[in-house]
Amino acid sequence: MPSENKEKKKIRTYPASVEAEKSVLGAFLIDRNAVNDHINRLAERDFSLASHKSIFAAMKELYLEDHPLDIVSVADKMRLKGTLEEAGDFPYLSALATGIPSAAGCGYYVDILKRDGLLRALLEVSKDIAENVYESENEEESLSYAQQRILAVTQSREDSALVPISQIVDDEMHRIEEQHADPDAARGLMTGFSNFDYVTNGLQKSNLVILAARPGVGKTAFALNIATNVALRDENKNILIFSLEMASGELVRRMLCSITGVSNTNISKSKLVMDEFIALNSARQQLWKSHIYVDQTTLQTPGDILAKCRRFMIEHKANIDLVIIDYMQLMTYPGKESRQQEVAEISRRMKLLAKEIDAPVIVLSQMSRSAEINKDKPQLHDLRDSGSIEQDADIVTFLYKEKDQDPENTIVELIIAKFRNGKTGSLAFEWHGSTFRVEPTDESRIPAFRRAAERKARGEGPASEGGNGEAEGS
Repeated sequence: MPSENKEKKKIRTYPASVEAEKSVLGAFLIDRNAVNDHINRLAERDFSLASHKSIFAAMKELYLEDHPLDIVSVADKMRLKGTLEEAGDFPYLSALATGIPSAAGCGYYVDILKRDGLLRALLEVSKDIAENVYESENEEESLSYAQQRILAVTQSREDSALVPISQIVDDEMHRIEEQHADPDAARGLMTGFSNFDYVTNGLQKSNLVILAARPGVGKTAFALNIATNVALRDENKNILIFSLEMASGELVRRMLCSITGVSNTNISKSKLVMDEFIALNSARQQLWKSHIYVDQTTLQTPGDILAKCRRFMIEHKANIDLVIIDYMQLMTYPGKESRQQEVAEISRRMKLLAKEIDAPVIVLSQMSRSAEINKDKPQLHDLRDSGSIEQDADIVTFLYKEKDQDPENTIVELIIAKFRNGKTGSLAFEWHGSTFRVEPTDESRIPAFRRAAERKARGEGPASEGGNGEAEGS
């Protein structure tokens, strides 16, 4: 017969420390330094008792209003809010203040509250996930839901409710003042292309950037150059590359060539000399130390990519700094009646991805068939399959090169057709086909610009040929 101890079930206690909650609230009532140091670390959800939530809410309001925080002010604020009586009235507040000898241990007690609050949040999320699973008819949607809920808990414990504009405007003015004092404070992720970084001030978090081009112009190489530039500038940057067309080995070979300047032809034909082997091994070590991750799965949905990004952030306990997806038209979104609706939903999901991971997302895109036949420079309506891509993107760029140039070494024009927070225009890059390397160069080298300048010098017309637009981004 099983022993009595084995028959007893382990008693599970709800993750909460009422005494720690009392100690924190008491410390706030008697020590302003404790308030300044710790009140912003907490939210109402970190308290388990409704009465303690109400007391903390009153304290937080007084703090934000820059009013004194003591028994009298807290009681008055709660009385005006109608929460004082249910929280124990003035005697309970007085007991909190007198029940703690000093505020010296406040930081430790706050850690307890944060721990228990997180555990309670996980319990609630687990219940929601279980309920979703019982009612689910789609395993992928349930998996995505579970990952989203878990990530929401681990990534941020802040309330996502409506925030008064008074708080937002103060935060924004603080950022403006910081930027004025240090112009570099507002810089986004620098791509390593000096001309592009000057125009955009770097890729900003949550931005969706579209890079479109006709086949063979070099959009994959351009995106990989950005990835290696970022990684070699700061090896701690986490860069995720989703290649739906090209094998990971081919991507890495292109990176090695662009970093070293070693010709891919020499690699393919086994004509490497010792100096080239040394250069490749040096680049190998640089890439080995970088935080670039490659996924070569084909036929992925936006949900697949989002789930992998969430999983990365959970498993690595780290943020993502850049995502590159090559390319949009190879993604699928089942259930839509037409390809246009499918791409429209993919585009919308890519913008949501950028917002959720709070990082720039570069999505490569094909152009419409008519754009490939047309000899004119690409425009926004040339994006393939859907006009919604233009609407969702923060930046839309086109890579363009004239066909009569040397395919190995040519001038490529980066047309910024849409820039939500800046001006549109054109930038010039020198393309080295054998090494997949892209380098910024002077805009005067763009063939159309050069021809227009030559005509102006001959007195034949204006110095613009579809030129360098200066319209404000929408």
